[in-house]
Amino acid sequence: MLADAQIDDVQRQMFGIAFDVLDTSRADFLVAGDAWARCRAGEAEPATFGLSLMNEGGYRWIAGNLIRNVAALNNMEMLPWDVWGVMPRPGERIDDEHMELFDRLAALTGDPDASTSELAARYRSDPGSPSRPPSSTPSCAGTRPCRDEDLAG
Repeated sequence: MLADAQIDDVQRQMFGIAFDVLDTSRADFLVAGDAWARCRAGEAEPATFGLSLMNEGGYRWIAGNLIRNVAALNNMEMLPWDVWGVMPRPGERIDDEHMELFDRLAALTGDPDASTSELAARYRSDPGSPSRPPSSTPSCAGTRPCRDEDLAG
């Protein structure tokens, strides 16, 4: 079962969401790994994923949510604006090494029940793991896009 508990009645109306957000099909809601894989295969446009009201989207947005999904699958609750590790920063180009990492994580999160061991191993590999948040996580909250100075530290 997929659910998007963040979407309330106001957002449902504003974005024209007609499906049940507490019992969502994969046709109505793509998890980050599926969005990443579709974009990499040329089946979807990266800019269509994100938060259009804030002009936030694209591969950077999808990659950040992919890392948050890995953390969530390892029972770490994250906020949508928490940023750490290899999550691309605004304006940052994703290099080939990280594109490959995100490709692998997308494949693993596509079927998390079949990938539980590898997802857990990657998450716990070391405190600096790209998918594991640090003890203190920078956040980009508010009504404006996240800026580089929000992430300095």
